[in-house]
Amino acid sequence: MAGPSSPPPRARIPKLDELDLVLVTGRLRLRPLEETDVDALWPFVSDPELPRMMTWAAHTDRSQTLSFVQWSRDALASGSAVTWGIEVDGRLGGLVSLIHIQFAKAALRVDDAELGYWIGPALRGAGYTTEAARAAVQCGFEAIGLHKIRVHCVEDNAASRRVIEKLGFRLVGREEDDVWRDGRWWNMLSYELTSSEWSDVSTTLRVSRPRQP
Repeated sequence: MAGPSSPPPRARIPKLDELDLVLVTGRLRLRPLEETDVDALWPFVSDPELPRMMTWAAHTDRSQTLSFVQWSRDALASGSAVTWGIEVDGRLGGLVSLIHIQFAKAALRVDDAELGYWIGPALRGAGYTTEAARAAVQCGFEAIGLHKIRVHCVEDNAASRRVIEKLGFRLVGREEDDVWRDGRWWNMLSYELTSSEWSDVSTTLRVSRPRQP
């Protein structure tokens, strides 16, 4: 049986740096990164345990953190990614991103992106990651106008899987021995969500729309 039909692409491809990308949820404030965030990010990104099941390695020098922040700002300007700092009680505690944003591929419109996120260890277990990721997904579909958002996670990463499943992503497949890290091969899970599926999810789950500050 065919799934729900998504609307056609928007006629005008949006410019990310022209959008208001500050998002406020019930407990969080999400806003694009600034160069002044390096010191706040450093304790997290320099922790070797934080990215153990992610695609990046812990930073060993603050210059790496600065380069990452500069990359995020350049990517926002070019329209290829948006990375939000997650503020909890006014303090930066994690990140959520929509990366690999693309609207056209040769003669095709694709209008898709990939979701990524992390939260500091002291803030885990309170639902902040799901709340932040939900806001980013809503922004991706409703403000940016994406058709599809994908997300991948290591099969062993149970916490990340819970976030993905709470947001209503559909499992696409399992990739056996897909990536090598820390002396072993890891299986990866791939998920996706279309704008029409999100419309259904957002009407059946308790989803509060991000509001402007």
